[in-house]
Order: sequence, then structure tokens, then C-alpha cells
Amino acid sequence: MSFKALKKWAGVGMAAALVAGLAACGSDSETGTPAAGTGDGPEQATIVVGTQTFAELAPLHMAIEQGIFEDHGLTVELADSTGGGAGLIPGMVAGDIDVVYSNYVSLMQGADKGLPLQVIRENDRPGVQALYVIPESGIKEPEDLAGKTIAVNGLGNIMELTSRAVLESHGVTDAKFVEIPPPNMEAALAQGQVDAAWLVEPFVTIATGTIGATPVVSAFEGPTENVPVAGWAVRTDFAEQNPKTVSAFVAAMDEAMAIAVEDEQAVKDSLLTFTEIPEEVVAKLNPISFAEKSDFSKLADLNEIMLDQGLIEKPVDLEEFVAEVQ
Repeated sequence: MSFKALKKWAGVGMAAALVAGLAACGSDSETGTPAAGTGDGPEQATIVVGTQTFAELAPLHMAIEQGIFEDHGLTVELADSTGGGAGLIPGMVAGDIDVVYSNYVSLMQGADKGLPLQVIRENDRPGVQALYVIPESGIKEPEDLAGKTIAVNGLGNIMELTSRAVLESHGVTDAKFVEIPPPNMEAALAQGQVDAAWLVEPFVTIATGTIGATPVVSAFEGPTENVPVAGWAVRTDFAEQNPKTVSAFVAAMDEAMAIAVEDEQAVKDSLLTFTEIPEEVVAKLNPISFAEKSDFSKLADLNEIMLDQGLIEKPVDLEEFVAEVQ
């Protein structure tokens, strides 16, 4: 199954078919190159990593550019998506992708539907993400979003979850949500196709600079204040059969994250290599809340909110969901 074909799928809604297809796919990655079990190195020397063109992915690219993955015995090949992380999950479950970057809501929904998923590392935490509007909209307060249309990068993911939870705390229960890739949200706002958009960097800086987008309400306040955002995940069988590979990936990301947390300029320099953001925009980007160390304890808060919003049928078993990394 090709990655291009997988990108057309609607995310974890295909859970039943994906689970049924696991036996046919087998437990080995179709794209990875085994390291022939040599010594203490990774079991799989080449891994395919599913990413998105978000500024939050700078540490991954820094680890590639600075040879950090190589130092840990890994060669990383990238499979990019312009939509949400949920669109990458089918590719991972099918064996075409080894590690994916995704929001936790999509991953926990997948686990709830029986997909064999485990998170291995945090990546980013709440920052400037918010619901943004343009001045001409007349929308000033969260209450003004009643009955309005809001752009998110995937229905049923963390963008919709946080929007609904925060808006409900302000008495708004009838907002409508539409799925639009983040790079297209600025145009959708400017053209009046949507009333608000859940923006993440670099699109926050771009939209505030070009169309004067302003935040109406943070995506992480009140009921969502402590909700974790996104991280890295693998198939359960991949983690079980490739513990050294997973450990090497996490160790490389630990090293890259430490650099990203300490050196904001290094992050901006990296953005110029994997995005098409103009240098003058990169210079103005808001600081990103990278997770220097993983702390999955706050997933319990997300469990409760997802249950309350009806996105999962029962609490996700977090002991099974969080992999034990060597």
C-alpha cells in the first residue's frame, strides 16, 4: 500500500479495516531497512517518520541536519502530510510508516477503536494556539462565536476538542467545524469561508502579519489549560520488536529538544530548511513550547475531556498507551 494512497483516507474512521489489515501487513515495516541485529545498535537502521510542516517539528529536522540521528545509528526518511496527524496514523498501522507525529486526541481515539498504538515521546505543549479571527469579522469575545464556522485541521482531533471544551465554558455550544489544512486557513479567513481558525505556528505569525488575525480565545484555558498537545507514536508491535530502535529515536529527540529549548535561533534556522516561510516571518515567530523531557501524566486530563466530549467510549488504558522506552 503506497503512502500517497493512505493520505486519502479519512484517518482513524477506517479503524476497523486497519485492524483487520494488520495480519496481512505483518509486523515488520515495509520500508525500514533492518540492521541485521548487530551489537547494541538499533534493530532497524532506517525508519520512516511521518511529519507535518509545523514549526513544532523543528527539533526533528535539527536532529537530521546536525547528524544526531546518525550518531544514534539511525537514518530517517520523511513522509509528510499537509493535514492533521490523524492522516498519518493509517500509514503507520499499515506498516508504511514507523513513527508518526500526531496530536494525542487522534492517537487516543485510535487506541479507543482498537488500533495498536503507543506514544514514545512528547514533542510540544500549549503555546500561542488559539481561535483567530480577522478584524472585519466583528467577533470580539468567545461568545460571539455562537453559530459561527471554525476551521480545524481535522474533525474530531485536538483542535476541535479544545475548541468545543473552551467555547462550552463560555456558553457556546453551537459552533460549526470544518476541516481545512493549516496552510489554507489564512485564505479561508480572508475570503470569509470561515469565521475563525485554530492556528498554530508558523501560521499564527503569517496570518497576524498579512490579514491582521487576532486571537479571540486561547485553545488552552479553563478546562483545557493542562491538556497535552502532541508527540511521537509507534505501533505496539514495532515497539516490542524494535526496542533499541525506539530508544535510539527517543534519545536523538531528547538531544535535539535540549538544543531547541536553549537555542531559539537554531530553531528558526532549521525552519528555513524545511518550510517555505520567508526569513522575515521566521524572525518574528513566537517561541514554541517544546517538551525537553516527556511527561505523560497529563494524558489523564485529556482522557476525562475526551470522555466528556464523547470522542472515546471508555478511558484509554494509559499504562498500555504509553510505551516503556529503554
